[in-house]
Amino acid sequence: MSFSFISKISLYLSFIFIISCQNTFSSLNNNTDIIDYNLQLEKEDFLDFSLYEDYQENVFDSYTYKASNYNFLDKDQNKLKINNYESKYKNNNPINIIYLENNIYSINIYGELLSFDLNTGKLIEKIVIELDQLKKVPISFSSYENDFIIAFTSGEVVRINKKGKIIWLFKNPDLLNTPVKIYDNYLIILYPEKIIFLSTLSGNIILEKAFKSGNIIQSSGGKIEIFYNIVFFILPNSEFNSLDTYLFEEHNLNFDKIELNTSLNNLKDQIHIYKNFLVYFDNGNIFHTYDINKDKFILTDYRINNSSSAVLFNNSLISKNDNFLEFYNIQNGNLFTRININMILNKNSKIINALIINQNMHLFMDDGEIIILNQNLEIQETTNLKIKNINKVYNYQNKIFISTKKGLTYIY
Repeated sequence: MSFSFISKISLYLSFIFIISCQNTFSSLNNNTDIIDYNLQLEKEDFLDFSLYEDYQENVFDSYTYKASNYNFLDKDQNKLKINNYESKYKNNNPINIIYLENNIYSINIYGELLSFDLNTGKLIEKIVIELDQLKKVPISFSSYENDFIIAFTSGEVVRINKKGKIIWLFKNPDLLNTPVKIYDNYLIILYPEKIIFLSTLSGNIILEKAFKSGNIIQSSGGKIEIFYNIVFFILPNSEFNSLDTYLFEEHNLNFDKIELNTSLNNLKDQIHIYKNFLVYFDNGNIFHTYDINKDKFILTDYRINNSSSAVLFNNSLISKNDNFLEFYNIQNGNLFTRININMILNKNSKIINALIINQNMHLFMDDGEIIILNQNLEIQETTNLKIKNINKVYNYQNKIFISTKKGLTYIY
């Protein structure tokens, strides 16, 4: 047999091998060129594009979510830029902007109430709130029944009217680094080692419960999620627990069967509710999914690929690393899809939020890039807002707010 004949046969076999490999690769995504064969493609379920809004009438806080239909591809639409914090953020949560009646309100680093023009975004008035603490750095700014509720890192929480007059003041000596959540007629406050339910009407304590721990207090604060009458929370000391708001006692949760990573750093921990499923995203790389109704885990210790940033959205965990966007099914760990982003996104950018706008998913990056995907998780468009150092994206009242580390907020 001649050498040239053997070479032709070898070339033919190599070609068949390459084609078969390409078919295997494309089973996850046509743009994918590296596959982890331990990952399974989701074949029976779809990523849920439904809108699950979270809001109460006449209430707005850091957890409010109400949909918007803004078109980011329409270059003619106006935006406002507001200097609402008047300083750079240093490891503290971004402060909200609130539309109330005919003005825009916020609070700056010094604890002063700011009022802005609704149409131009220019500062109208700056009001000093008569509090006795020296350092009045705010951690959250909320509205309730046309008043404002402000929480400070000093541990104080105050309800004021639009003129800055104090209605009630709650004092606590503990550090506060978690935004306050308004739930029914209560404020839910997470101090480093305790949770407090406060009356929105009087500022009196309804419930106070301590959860001691030897873990380091995290600068990023705690986390709160609510499922009907059950409040799930992670305290800044990394203690995870739940309370029944009807009975005001601990809710028995069969969560002690797993060992959560509560070492030195839990800054990336997240909790998320989707229908009857609770997801605990541990240390930014492992997630556990718990069926609340059945009181059992359906997935534990599922480790995702090298993730630099991730958000939990409906029935998915969306992760970004240097090369890919990966969409995991929270119920079984299978991939809805994987998208090669080498030529699309900066490898160092991070996902800030995922929103459904006009029936498409919008993924917001901290460098101002937005990826718009249809319900087949195919990229439709990308656009750059030309805004850097984004630290929060939120929406309500048919507007989208983009906060930056410089203390500015852009309103779309």
